[in-house]
Amino acid sequence: MRQAADNGRLLQWGDSLIQLKRRQGTLDSAKYQHHIQHLQRVDKRLHRNDQLLKSHYQRINFDTLYIARPNERWTIKLRGNLSSAHLKFDGKYNDTPFSGSLEADYRGTMSVAVAYRGIALGIAINPAKLAGKSKDNEFNLNSYGNAFGFDVVYLSSKTYHGRVTVGNTDTYYNKGRVRQQALNLNAYYAFNHKRFSFPAAFSQSYIQKRSAGSVMIGMSMDGQLDDVDDYDMYNGQARLRILLMGIGVGYGYNFVIGRHWLIHLSALPAMDLLVKSSIKTTGNKVTMPYHFPSVIITGRSAAVYSWRNKFAGITMVYNASPTGSHGQLYMDRVKGRIRLFYGLRL
Repeated sequence: MRQAADNGRLLQWGDSLIQLKRRQGTLDSAKYQHHIQHLQRVDKRLHRNDQLLKSHYQRINFDTLYIARPNERWTIKLRGNLSSAHLKFDGKYNDTPFSGSLEADYRGTMSVAVAYRGIALGIAINPAKLAGKSKDNEFNLNSYGNAFGFDVVYLSSKTYHGRVTVGNTDTYYNKGRVRQQALNLNAYYAFNHKRFSFPAAFSQSYIQKRSAGSVMIGMSMDGQLDDVDDYDMYNGQARLRILLMGIGVGYGYNFVIGRHWLIHLSALPAMDLLVKSSIKTTGNKVTMPYHFPSVIITGRSAAVYSWRNKFAGITMVYNASPTGSHGQLYMDRVKGRIRLFYGLRL
């Protein structure tokens, strides 16, 4: 089949249905020739497009002593994902101190992804969502290239829960009392992208042959909108808005251990250049002051084990956004994702 595809005869290789109809007498000679000619035309188009993909996929713009493309054209992966979100905060409101720690329900998904010459398509399901047990929605978009890459995460959550202390009163916040919509964007540029490969660790579309690292620059954005039902402190509902944008410098390294292991570690802190935050209650709006330093920290790690045409491993992405002032309102927002995967190349 692979030889037929290389020669531009993929569909002709699988024309057994047409042959069967002809033997059964349901397809005359003229219709048979028409179908075969149609298959040949489609085969030519597919072959031409495949050669364009092949040329782009096998383009060498990296140091082949350090990075390589897999020889196989197909990659199939099974993945399990687990995401988390936490909020820690403290401050004062009308001279009354408060503090708290809340966490959302963990979100687990299972997915399968198929890639052909670097073009991937995947589908994911959330068992808890299908069973009606989850009220949260999360959307992840990831693209990892040797030079450029980014993560986009959108979270809509109604499951934050935990303890909040206002003055001397300790209250447990049940699910639904805090409703959050949050959007995170993290992008990077790796200077040593001809020798250091992010996708070797995170998408397995490249192979890291030798250990290498790179200085990175990056941009991060963190925005969230929280609606809080709090009659102890705000005597009603409060709305919290936060928007942070920053740029920073970080470093990443791929450790190649023996013939099978790849370990990745990277950190990219971004110093906030734009900070907009406020708390709005009934008839009152308070703007939170900027407090130096305000940063968005993105950390990534991975461990990949490869053997023959198979691979398995784990990746982790961590985001922390501490901002504000302890004297008024300080918040530390942490989001994380762990992914287990198994794949094979064909």
